[in-house]
Amino acid sequence: MKNTFRSVDVLSRLSLFTVLGLAIFLSSCSDYSHTQKYISESEIANIQLREHVEFSWSAPPNHKKYTGPQNARELMQAFNADYNRGHAKTEVNIHRKGVGIETANYVSTFTEREIDARYPREEWLQHLLDGGVTIENFGDYSRYLSKRHTLALLEDNPNLQQLGILDIPPTTDWETYKAAYMDKLVNHRIEILGAREQFHHSEKGPFSSTNITESIRTGNSKNR
Repeated sequence: MKNTFRSVDVLSRLSLFTVLGLAIFLSSCSDYSHTQKYISESEIANIQLREHVEFSWSAPPNHKKYTGPQNARELMQAFNADYNRGHAKTEVNIHRKGVGIETANYVSTFTEREIDARYPREEWLQHLLDGGVTIENFGDYSRYLSKRHTLALLEDNPNLQQLGILDIPPTTDWETYKAAYMDKLVNHRIEILGAREQFHHSEKGPFSSTNITESIRTGNSKNR
C-alpha cells in the first residue's frame, strides 16, 4: 500500500516591496498565530494533521532576528518571557477517514504546564539544536515548542503510531518512534535552510515563487 505524507504548500509570489511592507506590518502587530497542516493519502485512508498556535500580547514582542548562541539556555533567555506572556493556546488535531474505516478524530487538550512537565523546554530544545536545528526568531522558537504537543498526542494514542504519520515507520517501541519523530523535525529544518540558501543564490530575482509550509496570520487585537 502506497502511503505519502506531505505538507500543504502555498505558492506565493511576493515582490521585494511587498515583503518590505509585510515586515513593517508585522512589527506593529500584537497578535500572532501559525498553522501547519500535513496530509497523508493512500488507496485506503486519508489522514490530516493540523497544528495551530496562537499568541496575544498587550505590547508587541521582539520580532528581530536572533543572532546569539544556538544553545537552549540562551534561546530561552531571549524568547521565554514573550512566549509565556503571550501564549494563548496550542491545538493539535489528527483526523482519519477512509473506505471501510471508522472516521476518527484526535484532539490535543494539553496545557503548556502539562507539556513542560512531559517534555521540559530546555532538554527538548537542546536535543533539536544538537541534531542540527537552528532557531533564528520567535516564530521558530514557538513552532518547535509546539511540536511537543503533537508528540504527546501520538504518545497517548499508540494506534496512531501505526499509521505512518509524517512518514514515520510503524513500531511498537515508543523510544524508537520518538527518536524518529525528532529526526523528522531536524531533517525538515535542514531541508528548509538548504532550499532558502538555494533561493538566495538563484538569479530569478525578487519575483520568484516560494513554497510556504506555514500559514502565518497576524493582526491587531483591537480589530477582532
